[in-house]
Amino acid sequence: MQVTNIKRIKNKGKKNEFEMTGYYLDGYLKNNLDGIPRFLSKSWDVVGIISGHGKVRIGKSTMAMQVAYYIAWILADGKTLTDEAGKVTGNVSPTKEVKFTLEENVVFSADELQETASVLHKKYGPNQIIVYDEGRQGLDSARTMESINKGMEDFFQECGFMGHVILLVLPSFFKLHEDYAVARSLFLIDVFADKEFNRGYFNFYNEKQKELLFFFGKKRLGASAKYMSANESFWGKFTQWLPFDKKKYEARKKLAVETKRVKRRERNLQMQRDCLLWLMHHKYKIPNKEISQKLFETIEVSITESGIRDMLARIDSMVLKKQGY
Repeated sequence: MQVTNIKRIKNKGKKNEFEMTGYYLDGYLKNNLDGIPRFLSKSWDVVGIISGHGKVRIGKSTMAMQVAYYIAWILADGKTLTDEAGKVTGNVSPTKEVKFTLEENVVFSADELQETASVLHKKYGPNQIIVYDEGRQGLDSARTMESINKGMEDFFQECGFMGHVILLVLPSFFKLHEDYAVARSLFLIDVFADKEFNRGYFNFYNEKQKELLFFFGKKRLGASAKYMSANESFWGKFTQWLPFDKKKYEARKKLAVETKRVKRRERNLQMQRDCLLWLMHHKYKIPNKEISQKLFETIEVSITESGIRDMLARIDSMVLKKQGY
């Protein structure tokens, strides 16, 4: 059904382009999202997961943005009118500003998520929409997923009380820790392509079906087998519409991926430096004060003794952990 009263151009750039009001959203999906404002009013936060059947570039982000905009619209008191048969007869404009933009509400890392949640809470109060679109490829990496799960843990510890709506976008639902995949999330939307490789399909899992899917699916091998482990609550279709310019979104996502790559390289270099300082101190028994002085005399890099102690302590903890302590 056509939801919201947002103005958009159909067939943009073509001879037969025209202005439309609203965008298509599956009726069953709309009905499930309509209960979110009441849920938030009970001082809960809402976490929804949008996965992609273990694949990339399959429409996860598009689905997330459509869901996010609709939630933002109904939180602004927008209403869709239907007749007794469920057919849309019109939309009532929101009485408040619809707060969902690419610049303010879409993030690409756990660090951004935590910072954005705090900024939005201070600026607008609770119940803001944030899409955390995990843009990295190759999320099968155990280290990568450990980082994402740790980021989610930090977020809930620091920002869980704010009562925001968080939509987490990533290829595989089963890579998430049980705490977020099952206990903290309200629903799962898994998007997929049909047998002819056409995008635009999704399965929706409510809390109960999502839990069954996670526990039964974890025992199976292969993405298809995992996602067939439990029945969906319902399935539907979605379009390619985005609530903002696609080129700007792709540019921001690309920049985020490049920034992560640079930060990862910087972290690796810092780790190598800390390990070398640890060897100088432990193997060659060079005092921290002398290490600090030599670094400054040789390359004019100033690292205090307390800074060196902190670096050594981090490596000490890693060594102890590796030894099983």
